Amino acid sequence: MKTEISRFCEASLNILQVLPPALKNAAENMEKVGDPALLHQPLAVLNDLRARLRSLVEKLGNQQAYLLIFGPLKSGKSTLMNAISGSYVSEVTSLPGYPCLVYVQHAPEAHFSVTRYNGRESVFANGSVLRDVIADSHLALAQQIRATEERGSEFDPRTHFSEAIRRIDVKVPVPSLEESSTVLVDTPGLYSRMNFGYDVLTREFRNSAACAVFVVKTDNLFLEQVFNEFNQLLGLFSRIFLVINVDSSKRDLQADGSLQPSAESQHPEQIIEAFKTLSMAGPLRQAYEKNRVRIHAVDLLSAASAFLSHTGNGSNGQKNSFDAFQRDLTDYLNSSDYTLEFIRDSLRQGHTMCSEVREIFEGGELGQLRETQSKLENEMREINDRIAAVNRLLDSDWESTFEKVRVENAERCEAGARSKATDLRREMGEALDRWYQTNESLLALQDRYWNPLLVDAARSLGEDTRSRLTALLDTPRGGAEPIAAVMADLHEVSFSLAPSAQAALPKLNEKDPAEAYQTTLRIEDVPVRKSFADWLLFRGMATVRRRLFGEDLAQEIAPEVKQKRLADAARAAFSRVIDSVVNERLPLLPGRFAEKSLAGYIAQFRGDVLDRLRQGREQMVRERADRQSPFEVNTSILNSVEELNQHAGKVAAELELLAEQENALPLSGGGATQLPADEPVEVERLVQAAS
Repeated sequence: MKTEISRFCEASLNILQVLPPALKNAAENMEKVGDPALLHQPLAVLNDLRARLRSLVEKLGNQQAYLLIFGPLKSGKSTLMNAISGSYVSEVTSLPGYPCLVYVQHAPEAHFSVTRYNGRESVFANGSVLRDVIADSHLALAQQIRATEERGSEFDPRTHFSEAIRRIDVKVPVPSLEESSTVLVDTPGLYSRMNFGYDVLTREFRNSAACAVFVVKTDNLFLEQVFNEFNQLLGLFSRIFLVINVDSSKRDLQADGSLQPSAESQHPEQIIEAFKTLSMAGPLRQAYEKNRVRIHAVDLLSAASAFLSHTGNGSNGQKNSFDAFQRDLTDYLNSSDYTLEFIRDSLRQGHTMCSEVREIFEGGELGQLRETQSKLENEMREINDRIAAVNRLLDSDWESTFEKVRVENAERCEAGARSKATDLRREMGEALDRWYQTNESLLALQDRYWNPLLVDAARSLGEDTRSRLTALLDTPRGGAEPIAAVMADLHEVSFSLAPSAQAALPKLNEKDPAEAYQTTLRIEDVPVRKSFADWLLFRGMATVRRRLFGEDLAQEIAPEVKQKRLADAARAAFSRVIDSVVNERLPLLPGRFAEKSLAGYIAQFRGDVLDRLRQGREQMVRERADRQSPFEVNTSILNSVEELNQHAGKVAAELELLAEQENALPLSGGGATQLPADEPVEVERLVQAAS
């Protein structure tokens, strides 16, 4: 029998070994999600699965029998554990009423730990530290319960307080537990203020082969409320031992005022018969008649005292009654029924957990996360496309987009300058004629007659350039004419060129410096007719010019002198100066100014475009980063859940094959049945029947 269980446990563990790390990985990834509320429920289920799988793996790995002990408060549960262990283990199990399961098993060295509903485990040096932690956790739990109830909700630690303790593990040297490979599981007393229901606390033992012991004192034996809870256990365990904790020292008052041993202490079997006759009904009687409920009456205090003190049978033989209970329990644990239950229900537990993994994978929360991930992926793809478009725009040749404006500006500027040159020659000639009629100096011709005309021409041409460029650049794209690919990228990122055009317009307000247009007359360029005295005195031409115009050209010259000494040759020279000045300045200077003005505008336009594009790219990079982090978290969650689901599917299939090999049929409602050996049943169907 041991060989059969060993072989089954080895095969089962080999199948299940992929699930614990996959569950842990999925749970840890879910804890990183940005919106904890989104995956709160599946995370709670995952942590619940981890705890239940841990119990199953421990059971299979150690081939242990889990003995769960239930009962009302102060019913004698801890005393029963001392008696079964033959050791004083109640010191570490009698914790301050905390609503969790306490696992007590043998270990060569003492080891104490607590595991919370979120899967976090804490290890402690000794039992006293553990008790202090439990006391603190008790207060924190009570506060959470009150807060939840004040909100009108029913408290569930998996949802409302995942830091609550789910199980406590106490490993101490207990030879009897080592020999029997039994793990004692102490449960919180019935009707305690913080009892969440045995359906939650014992979920990992649902339909398990481990049996349960229900301890009740004779004072509570006939209370209907007690057995309402007991009936719940009938749906969880295939075999329940009902231990009636009698008080062999109890006394009754007699008519003469004396105290005599009570009927309970003298004839406990009468208590059992009365219970069977008067109180046993419904599911309890049906289970009893099917031998799923075994009843024993034992004075647990006396029995435990006898075991611990090694005093033989004890003063009233209660050790014998306890021995009968323990033999009954041991016979069941060594029976083929237990072996069958162990195999069948281990398979069912494993397959059920795989089904729950699939439910998580297909659940609405993961579906919502996938939708969120798809949305993030699309948004990131769009942002990446926009960033790529911005990068192309940053690399674009914005100078070339103004080629059309540049050509038209140059052409129109040249035409305007040539027209202005014609007018300017005429105006300067007319000014020269007026100068000849005055006694003003040669310097006056330069500064009062010609240079003002040149400055006016510069200003006029400058205004023409500003007006012309303003008109040419007054388009939706500020005069730029990008190619189709650039236009597509601008549309991709919804980028308007108009703000950059507005930012560049002030560059058109710069003025053409008039100084470059002004001229300076050179005395040597003006022919002068010598006077008789000049010839007589052999004066050189330079001297003649200085005497006529003055050292600084500011000497006044009478009109008749101008007519006589600055005659046709001088006029022709002045005309050549006019042509030279106009030709040198027009259209060269206005063309340069027009080109410079447009270049300044284009540079400002381009700089503003590039700055705005860079700012937009930085914003896009931030937007992508804002999505990248949750996207990576979601990816790790979805990948880990996908991996877990794949493992669960494979495990479920392998468990089905193992179930066929074992010809195992899971139970429904805790009863024991088995199909003939030639009728293997798939676990999937059996789980459906059980649910």
